[in-house]
Amino acid sequence: MAERACAERTPRTVAVERLSPGDHACLAFTGPDDRWALRAAFTTAGLARGERVMIFGSGVAAALERLSSYGVPARQAAAEGRLAALPDSPGWDPVRGFDAAARVGYWVAATDDALTRGFTGLRVAGDMSWVCERGVAGEELTAYERELTPLFARLGFTALCEYDRGLFPPALLEQALAAHPLAVLPAPGALHAERTGDALRLAGDADLATRAAFEWAVADSGLTEIDLTGLAFIDASCARALLRLSGGVVLECTAAQLRVLLLCGLRQVEGVLVRVR
Repeated sequence: MAERACAERTPRTVAVERLSPGDHACLAFTGPDDRWALRAAFTTAGLARGERVMIFGSGVAAALERLSSYGVPARQAAAEGRLAALPDSPGWDPVRGFDAAARVGYWVAATDDALTRGFTGLRVAGDMSWVCERGVAGEELTAYERELTPLFARLGFTALCEYDRGLFPPALLEQALAAHPLAVLPAPGALHAERTGDALRLAGDADLATRAAFEWAVADSGLTEIDLTGLAFIDASCARALLRLSGGVVLECTAAQLRVLLLCGLRQVEGVLVRVR
């Protein structure tokens, strides 16, 4: 029972590109470069979906410059109202301190505003350093984060809460991350492999840079199921490695991943079963 309770508190790891409307994810970062690369991918996905994107915790000029350095058309998007960068987070009262209700109300109003203006939804990345700077209690923070998960699912609001490992005490950081259903890989292009019993779940990128780790993970003995749906990208070489597996393995994949497998010769392989999700 204790093991099950612990597993329920562990966020599921995903690539930032795989975040969808309604997802509530956390990011524990250690350096600004990876963080901004992830913000750029997060922003690019939102703009492509027709969502309004908001970045909290950075100056406007600095945010537009950093996003532009990763190829995001940030200045044009900001001029068109599709992207906004704001230096501070909402929901702080000078007298009462942290106001969770006001913060929740802000997200609801911001989502309604985005939809009214013709966007398909709202996508927000927010620096959570204000928690430490303003002395918000861990219990307040985790209660607030847990409240957001069903709210964001209902609103179709995509959220990325950013926690600086160098700023947060380890106990508070662990508590805060556990309040999220999803955790984003800390660097773009990484691969995450997690085995539970005879099932393997993969997230991130399966390509030249991660091929050795990918092949080692899928060749692990005793696997009966491999979940590929968390992968943002899989190249032909990694797809062929899956098709070399012995019979009896079920591959759970997306429709796009199925097309890659078919192009790599899935129809000629016996014993590998596919389930599309």
